[in-house]
Amino acid sequence: MLRFIFGNNRIMLQSKSFLSFLVLTFAFSANLAQGQDQRELGVVEVDVMRDTTSVVVRSSDSESLSLARTAFNVHGAYRVVGGMADAAFAISIDPVGVSGARLSIFSGLPEQLQFTQTLAGTSRRNAIFRAVDLAIRKTSGNRGFFAGKLAFVSEVTGSQELFTSDVLFGEVLKLTNDGVEILRPRWSPDGDQIVFTSYRKGYPDIFRLDRRTNSLDLLVSLKGSNLSARYSPDGSKIAMILTGGGNAEVYVGDSNASRRRKLTHTSGDESAPTWSPDGSRICVASGQNGKLQLYTTSSTSFPASLRRVPTNVSGYCAEPDWNPVDENLILFTTAEGNGFQIAIYDFSKGESVKVTSERSMAVEPQWLADGRHIIYTLKSNDSKRIVLLDTVTRKRSVVSPSSLGDVSQASYLKP
Repeated sequence: MLRFIFGNNRIMLQSKSFLSFLVLTFAFSANLAQGQDQRELGVVEVDVMRDTTSVVVRSSDSESLSLARTAFNVHGAYRVVGGMADAAFAISIDPVGVSGARLSIFSGLPEQLQFTQTLAGTSRRNAIFRAVDLAIRKTSGNRGFFAGKLAFVSEVTGSQELFTSDVLFGEVLKLTNDGVEILRPRWSPDGDQIVFTSYRKGYPDIFRLDRRTNSLDLLVSLKGSNLSARYSPDGSKIAMILTGGGNAEVYVGDSNASRRRKLTHTSGDESAPTWSPDGSRICVASGQNGKLQLYTTSSTSFPASLRRVPTNVSGYCAEPDWNPVDENLILFTTAEGNGFQIAIYDFSKGESVKVTSERSMAVEPQWLADGRHIIYTLKSNDSKRIVLLDTVTRKRSVVSPSSLGDVSQASYLKP
């Protein structure tokens, strides 16, 4: 038995084959890594070969059991095992009524109940995901993301249309029936609106779909292209790319994309603006120096002064997405060989790390709610699929089914 003391917190490490057991004080008060809350249950088993926690997953309902097991299997930080002899926790999730779920967490041999709570969802499936997310928080301190939603573009009907679903592509809803090209749907923070560019009037204009009423409003229809609309974290502003003045520049308007002000004034074209977690800064891809690279700027200084992000991985860096939990991290697409991969730039370290190694193209990345997992589009010559990736363990799962055809441009809404 090895015993380590960190402040007032005792960590005991016991070797057992390739498994290590971390026994923490029940009220663990150490500062956890970014994106984590306080761990609320005391016994954690970590597979040191994979940095995973072993769990038994149970349910009295076969459909709920399958759904919960799938969620823990694709997460990346968990390993689903058959019995408590090999597990840190037993996680039981049972349906309650038509849209509820009861979560119970056990540990030890003999098993002892550590936590139980009944949760309400918008449906039974959503309630199961809410229970999974709560189990993740209780057993690891990490935020869950499975109860969130996706907006995405599917070509299953033969043309591009806008759809929504949950993270594992259940409860799929088709929102448009226009038969025209759709670009970069983005949720409002409250989930009531989706903004996107559509050619439904023959030109690339910015539209807003109200999810409460299913009404569609035309927000921006100026000369040239109107692209990449994206809400600020508080929902009060929209950043967008407009080309009516010549170059593609970043503009910032209010929540209706009105009262627009030109943020950038460069000799190159800008694309794909993304907001910092507090909304004070914007990161954008710009070709002002001849090659597409990432730049940051204040979101409130007009005109803005761009500062290059020294990614130093490629002559092409695009599609940035700022981590919603850790302002030091920016996700982006980078050219590699004849294709594209996903990388993360860390301001605190001043370096980039590639997180994908796809044989085909990995593009259109976005962070999920925990600031650890991402989704991206995997493009090959004959298909487009959405992939879920744990950036820590590099667990990779294709989550969009072939029944939806080519799927791309997924946007995530946190629960």
